[in-house]
Amino acid sequence: MRILFKSILILDSTSSYFQQKVDLLAENGIWKEIASSISSSADTIVDCENLSWYPSVVDLRVHHTLPGGEFKEDWNSLQAAALRGGVLDLALLPTGNPVPQQSEAIKFIRNQSQGVNYYPIAPLTIDNKGENFTDLYDLQLAGAQWFSHGSGSLQNTDLMVKCLQYLQTLPVTMVSRPDTEGLSMYGQIHEGLQSTLMGLKGIPVLTETLSIKRDLDLLRYVQSHSFGNGSGGFKLHFSCLSSKESVALIRQAKQEGLSVSSDVAIHQLIFTESDLADFDTNKKVNPPFRTQEDQDALWNGLQDGTIDAIVSDHHPVEIELKEIEFDQASFGVVGLETLLLALLQAAKQRNISSIDSWIHHGPAKLLGIEASQLGLGLISKGVLVENKSMEFQESMMLSKSKNSVFLNHRFDHQIVGVVNGSIYTSF
Repeated sequence: MRILFKSILILDSTSSYFQQKVDLLAENGIWKEIASSISSSADTIVDCENLSWYPSVVDLRVHHTLPGGEFKEDWNSLQAAALRGGVLDLALLPTGNPVPQQSEAIKFIRNQSQGVNYYPIAPLTIDNKGENFTDLYDLQLAGAQWFSHGSGSLQNTDLMVKCLQYLQTLPVTMVSRPDTEGLSMYGQIHEGLQSTLMGLKGIPVLTETLSIKRDLDLLRYVQSHSFGNGSGGFKLHFSCLSSKESVALIRQAKQEGLSVSSDVAIHQLIFTESDLADFDTNKKVNPPFRTQEDQDALWNGLQDGTIDAIVSDHHPVEIELKEIEFDQASFGVVGLETLLLALLQAAKQRNISSIDSWIHHGPAKLLGIEASQLGLGLISKGVLVENKSMEFQESMMLSKSKNSVFLNHRFDHQIVGVVNGSIYTSF
């Protein structure tokens, strides 16, 4: 199978062809020829104006609905949505019902990888209840390299420190979505001017920063008492940062030399608390949209390396839990199909030319997988993007759940194809 791509602008910053227009010829999933012009025959020729090449997206945070939530997302719709967004590698949170917490469940999820690679995150405690440990070592042997307390933060300090003590001896990543539940309980949006105007209980920044401070203190304690048994491959990963203060805490921790990393959800980089004035329940997320100052700090954190990755935080929610009163609606948005498109548009507005380190090279390194590269003899893997305006509508969505924050939003780009080895999927 030979596929020829004509006149493609290369926007993979690690490639020697970066910002050049070239022809690309792939044969049986391998780059056979890269040149300014290729006249060789091919089974498939892709020749459109204004096409750009990006490395495929690696998404570190996807809420898993399986088993038990097939009405929100099943394996077919999950793969279709991921492909449509150019996401070829994704980490699945342990949020199914029942929770996938046996070695066999981890292996089963990994074996579902067909066209899209799934990396199951294993639960720290049985049923995510925060009471009893899972078989952490067996889960790691089964292929789990990341561990989390469902989609949130382990509130029990004793269990948290014991998880750190055990896992820091292994080359794995422990994930925390920082939240102090006693402070965020019943909260709806960011605690500030907008929550006052809307008459809704706010979620303070303190709920996030207090959790980060606790976990960093516990990590310092554990690593200072590891007696040389700590693994150099261990990391504590803070997911979905939302505030200026949180970025400052992670920046300080990295400067201190602590084994930490972090990510931010794409919607936090685009919306602020003022965008909730219309009471659109699709904009109800946790952590909530915060202030413009917070958003600017998140962008600064990305640019100086404090934040390592941008995630979709893809969270399917059934329509019955979204089309109701705001204070009764569930948190969460779907984002696999729009992560790359939204980031391209937001980066353009901020005059940022290179975004691949935040959605491919950085997250691939964190996930422990090999980042794709564009070069002769290497595996063909990436996303074709057309520089053409497009209005994102519900009818276009391949996810079973339609709770997108970008419905009826106009993007500057379209994804027209995804290459994964010898498989080319066009849209």
